[in-house]
Amino acid sequence: MEYYYHPDLFADYIKLSMDESGHLKVLHRKKGDAVFLSDGKGIVAKAIVVNIEKEGVLLSVIERNKEKQTRNFTLHIAIAPTKNRDRIEWFVEKAVEIGIEQITLIICEHSERSKIDIARLERITMSAMKQSQSAWIPRISCCSVIEFMQNMPATGDKFIAWCGMDLLTTQLMQIPIHSENITILIGPEGDFSSQEIAFAKEHHFKEVLLGNKRLRTETAGLYASVVIAARKGN
Repeated sequence: MEYYYHPDLFADYIKLSMDESGHLKVLHRKKGDAVFLSDGKGIVAKAIVVNIEKEGVLLSVIERNKEKQTRNFTLHIAIAPTKNRDRIEWFVEKAVEIGIEQITLIICEHSERSKIDIARLERITMSAMKQSQSAWIPRISCCSVIEFMQNMPATGDKFIAWCGMDLLTTQLMQIPIHSENITILIGPEGDFSSQEIAFAKEHHFKEVLLGNKRLRTETAGLYASVVIAARKGN
């Protein structure tokens, strides 16, 4: 069962975008077929193909359901964009499939790339949402790492992972987690600067290790996503 996306599922008749219509045509859907849609905000709808037009596929919505969030916690990964765009896009896709709630691309002192195509990443999140048959699209944004830390709420569990292997001993797999709101900072290939690490400590981020190996940025982000999901049971 494949999912399609439409931002508003409360109308009786909706027309899919050209992209979504193209996906439906590739799968050889025809008039009278039933399809399923998600709005990325928890609504899943069943609809019938009314007409396949050049401007888009017209659907008649016959059933709507509100799905609850399946996870009893929220995970926010703040990660530096990689120099190779494909690698950070891979992380975003896989994190969404696992079930992340929020991703922020953070620009750091040692970042090798500062221009982020948020629209492109949003399309990737949408595709991953449909692939995993989820009803929720995670929020995705971009800002400087300092701005991010300054605007973080005081509550919740906040961690920073950096490459101080000789100085750190606490593993993410073992560190106590007291809140249902978890934020993890993942730095660039050149790591966080000493000033950024000090600023994070001042803003109550706890230092953690992500295993016993030095990981690429995107691998670190995915490792953190998997560990938290495993520890919290989903």
